[in-house]
Amino acid sequence: MIAVAGLWPVAGHAKPENARTEQVVANEFKTARSAVEADPKTGYALAKKLEVDPLVEDVHHKLVANAAMESGKFEEAIQALEQLARTTPSTSVRQWAELDRAETLWKLERVEDARALAKTLHGQKLAMRTVERRFYLSRLARLDHDIALGTKADASKASKKVAEAHARELLTRYPSEAATLRPGLALKVEDLSEADRYARARGLFESWDYVGARQEYESFAKHPRYGSQARWHLAEIALNRLRDRPKEAEKLFEDLAKNGPKKESSLYQLARSQMRQERYDDALKTMDRYLAEYPKGAHVGDVHYYRGWLPYDHRENERAIEGFKNYVKRYGKRGKYSSYVYGFWAWAHMRQGEWKEAIEVYEKMDTFGNTLVEGKAIYWQAHAYDQLKDKKTALAMLDRLRKRYSLSYYGMLGEQLRAKIEGKDPAASKVWWPKNGGKADDTPRKNIDKMPVSKLSKADRRVWDRVKLLVLMDEREQARESLSPIYDKLLAGVPKSERDMWVHAIGYYVGDYNRMWRLVTNGSISAMPSAPNPKALHSVMAYPRAYKSVVLETTSEFGLPPELMWSIMRQESRYKPGAVSHTNAVGALQMQPATARLVAAELGITYDLRTFFRPEVGFRYSAFYMNKLLKTFDGLIVPMASSYNTGPGPIARWFRKNPEASFPWLIEEFEYNEGRNYGRKVSEHMLRYLYLYEPDVKRRGAILDKMFPIDRNIQLSDDVGY
Repeated sequence: MIAVAGLWPVAGHAKPENARTEQVVANEFKTARSAVEADPKTGYALAKKLEVDPLVEDVHHKLVANAAMESGKFEEAIQALEQLARTTPSTSVRQWAELDRAETLWKLERVEDARALAKTLHGQKLAMRTVERRFYLSRLARLDHDIALGTKADASKASKKVAEAHARELLTRYPSEAATLRPGLALKVEDLSEADRYARARGLFESWDYVGARQEYESFAKHPRYGSQARWHLAEIALNRLRDRPKEAEKLFEDLAKNGPKKESSLYQLARSQMRQERYDDALKTMDRYLAEYPKGAHVGDVHYYRGWLPYDHRENERAIEGFKNYVKRYGKRGKYSSYVYGFWAWAHMRQGEWKEAIEVYEKMDTFGNTLVEGKAIYWQAHAYDQLKDKKTALAMLDRLRKRYSLSYYGMLGEQLRAKIEGKDPAASKVWWPKNGGKADDTPRKNIDKMPVSKLSKADRRVWDRVKLLVLMDEREQARESLSPIYDKLLAGVPKSERDMWVHAIGYYVGDYNRMWRLVTNGSISAMPSAPNPKALHSVMAYPRAYKSVVLETTSEFGLPPELMWSIMRQESRYKPGAVSHTNAVGALQMQPATARLVAAELGITYDLRTFFRPEVGFRYSAFYMNKLLKTFDGLIVPMASSYNTGPGPIARWFRKNPEASFPWLIEEFEYNEGRNYGRKVSEHMLRYLYLYEPDVKRRGAILDKMFPIDRNIQLSDDVGY
């Protein structure tokens, strides 16, 4: 038994006379878990011998089940899974356990038991993450298929028709899932009807398997019923998904703009396909055509923006300025692209050395605020004044930048510019740095053992006791899940003046860093634009060293600064280990399953979606990938971060395309808005992590020099990653 202070007596069991301490038993559990991961057979024996408190017996059953499954003890696994399903308070854990048990029953040829259990799983409201549902439902469909197909012993009794229906479901709805790809389906792709093949193409597209989807859609390109939709998807794949065949996309969208199901969108995408080929005059003509045919269309604002940006990207600065002026005249500062337009408009003047004109446009950007827009305007105004030999005004602008956005991307560039103006060393490690940094204390201000729980009901106190046991056992994911229903009740029992301290303490206790971040930033990544105060609790809540032990271990293994991982985590998911994006990127560091599978192959490990969300699993994948990207860009952090978002290919092409540009100029010219913004924001987060927590001036300086290099000449490898 794990004895926890305040737990005994609990209904159903009494405190034994020789109860071991909770920490000792928790350590025994962790030892058994490590043994299971290293050697399931040995680990199974250890796991079976454990005695744990009934409040966490489900965790014990899960460990035993995993060990039994991995070591081929299927009867024992079935028993443990049944106990897990009965004892877990988590609906999702129960559903997974029941599916695992049904599959294991099938392996043991207990067909009727497997069939009966599988039947109960249908129609349930799934309580798991969206990204897991396809995985779960595909496995359930495959189980139904295998049961219907029968074993070798009773193959003559199998319902081939039912098996074929399930095979059809797998091939069309879940074509990329492991359950479908496993050999032995009652149907092959070639056996599907035309309607099913088209449904399969759609399933591949929705699963982000664009190569497979393209192959299927190509066979329907001239189909009398499906042809138009198939050609739309082929064009979309060529232009916006695989992004590898803009000429083909142009031809398809040209036809679809006249005869397709999405004529308006096709005409706009036609212009974009011409843009991708850098045939900007043709693109502008197509956009004029769009405005004539759809004066109130969904893409009118985009068209007016591109009428400035297209000549801008071709360095036709005068035409670009005219286009941007027209956009501003139409939309003012409230347009979708207004903050970009003012920046590009000013930059067109910068390119031409029209420093006064650039300053005038940048002055109009002060109302946008934030470090990336106003900070950018202030920095480049200072640069322009320096070019005009007005050092006094340039330094005054840099004073303003330091005061407002000192620890930001443009703030650091500003310090380097100041050093140049004053004739000092402009290396990032040598320029001005705010005082009193490196002293932030993120130690919780409150002791969890003294959490006031007197206002909780008896049932809720049992839940809190369970949470504490799970934390001791280092099962924080389940601790967070168990805590969630009583979290607000728990906080309701603390004095209002102490609430932030308790949010911080609980966050570090169970690994809920997102909640503390949201509390102090109101959910805005741009909150707290000025330098954080190292002495303030809100600073360490806004910039937590989330999952510290895991981050330090994985970054050490792959030679990364931990501040980089925390910064990317902040930008990607706001520290949420269970985050899932609209494109199915998963985890706190948001990795695509396709990329994760490639990383797993290189690391020699097995990718498992269910365990990937755990920081100790998923972070290792991301650290490996970050290391690969960092090597690609010769250790430079900003382009590495941008490539984590945009992909390394576009960033590498931009470096090659602009061999003479200085580092600030190169980043400012980068054509992908999202990638440019991402790299600059990650650098801002890193500056703040370094300021708050790093007391070693030498180490901090070495990182800063890789973030803001004086010389951007790097050796780009031919292979730039995935």
